[in-house]
Amino acid sequence: LVTVTARDGRVVETGQPVETPALGGPNLWLAPGLVDIQVNGYAGYDVNSPEVTPDDIAALVRVLWRVGVTHFCPTVTTGSFERMSGSCTAIATACDADPTVAHAVLGIHVEGPYIAPEDGPRGAHPRAQIRPPSYSEFRRLQDAADGRIALLTLAPEQPGALDLIERLTAESIVVALGHHAANAEQISAAVHAGARLCTHLGNGAHAVLPRHPNYLWDQLAEDALWASIIVDGHHLPPSVVRCFVRSKGLERLILVSDTVAPGGLPPGRYIQMDREVELSPDGRLSMVGTPYLAGAARPLVDGVANLRRFAEVSLADAVEAASHRPASLFGASNRVGDLLVGAPAELVLLSESSNSLAVAATMTRGHIVYSAV
Repeated sequence: LVTVTARDGRVVETGQPVETPALGGPNLWLAPGLVDIQVNGYAGYDVNSPEVTPDDIAALVRVLWRVGVTHFCPTVTTGSFERMSGSCTAIATACDADPTVAHAVLGIHVEGPYIAPEDGPRGAHPRAQIRPPSYSEFRRLQDAADGRIALLTLAPEQPGALDLIERLTAESIVVALGHHAANAEQISAAVHAGARLCTHLGNGAHAVLPRHPNYLWDQLAEDALWASIIVDGHHLPPSVVRCFVRSKGLERLILVSDTVAPGGLPPGRYIQMDREVELSPDGRLSMVGTPYLAGAARPLVDGVANLRRFAEVSLADAVEAASHRPASLFGASNRVGDLLVGAPAELVLLSESSNSLAVAATMTRGHIVYSAV
């Protein structure tokens, strides 16, 4: 057992306890707070609802504490400019009004609308709202976000995409490739322009691809591209996760949840993006009457447990892929917790049982904000 003492939001002492602490016991692991750079919603709160309010964003921050997430990127997906800018404004207003929200939000992730319109790569994004890359539109979204957009996912083959990548890279905004059907030359050109990440690699793709070449191999082979992956047990088979880990290496791999509003709710049917979806007891979210996924519903901590099991990596490596590594993409590692004197007191207590992990407690800014006991 070990004790951690925090003061003024920082770890000030670590050591051996004289007696068992209040939040302690067997099969418990103390780890950095989790960092999720792709959260569309959770527990009924929807970042992309046309009616989303700053209070909804603040509530989302607090429900994410229950699953160990201390920092995240609220993700604004393809929609009309009015709907997307409304989401950006709600996030920015929540950050301005509440220091706790501002602390939790690493930046806004805008996923679309500059993606491939064809079925497969388009995923669940509405075709009618997909449009060509536009720096002027992006700047208007950034104005609505009060400068908080930190990550943009786009399709590099779209006309104007390379120019947009170069402009945003010059502004220190991370550009990711996702929901695309780019060939090897287009992927290489995007990397040369400054693209750094693949968004949920292996998803937002055609159901059937040529054995080679194809854009999965091309992105795996490109060492300059990091990859985010959804390891909820539904989006990628375990064998694919293992191959991605072995190809990219842990140093270029990031876990994301990509959860939507029904995530964390009881199994049943819900309305998501004007469609009926069904959440099964195993956490699979599907469009009713089809075998197709309707988004993700399992929190990031489940991805940590699955990565450990699927790829046979250590718990420390799996947590790193969901904490310091995603934060480092934005140069924000110094905001993530650690068990070192002087480090931010952003910590999560994980309870281990069989092949699963549960959150026993979450600390942010030096305060316990969630406890399961």
